[in-house]
Amino acid sequence: MLVPLDEVAPNTRPRWLRISLTLIPAIAFTTVLWFGLMRSTMKTTVGNAAPDFELPSVTTGEMISSEDLKGRPVVINFWASWCIPCREEAPLLERAWRQYRDDGVIFLGVNIKDADSDARAFIKDFQITYPNIRDVNQQLSQPFGVLGLPETFFLDHDWTFFGTIRGAQTSEQEGTVVRGAISEEELVTNVELLVRRAASR
Repeated sequence: MLVPLDEVAPNTRPRWLRISLTLIPAIAFTTVLWFGLMRSTMKTTVGNAAPDFELPSVTTGEMISSEDLKGRPVVINFWASWCIPCREEAPLLERAWRQYRDDGVIFLGVNIKDADSDARAFIKDFQITYPNIRDVNQQLSQPFGVLGLPETFFLDHDWTFFGTIRGAQTSEQEGTVVRGAISEEELVTNVELLVRRAASR
């Protein structure tokens, strides 16, 4: 007489079956994660067109769109006020913006997973003067394949991906992966390359 599998005592099941039942969920999870990461990476492959958007300014509520930025090199930084590395890199981003804006480079901050009042306080505390938008519904962060905070993307004057800086994961907060802050060398090197690329067109 055959006995249903779920009625067989665990210790009487064949060893290969016990191992399979243990590994299948792990393999399935890993496969889903891998495909998710691959999709995110493919979206931001160098040379691919960046997605268009129209989102409100954190400080004024006025709409800012990709059409306002096209034709110039763009540095896009995703951040949240509660993210410690975001706070660490904020002064660096502001300095770089002031240094390179006369070269035509645009810096854009994208605030996600944050309270509106906290986002405005962040901008005031760090005296940020480059434009920042609110992405409440992940209209921009999702198509960009943002995997954690902070993350910085570099787009050339043709509105195509030129590079991405994702620091190593340091922790998890608010259900979001927290990554290391961008270094001054990484930021300046990529901005310089963008400027040269735009000048050579």
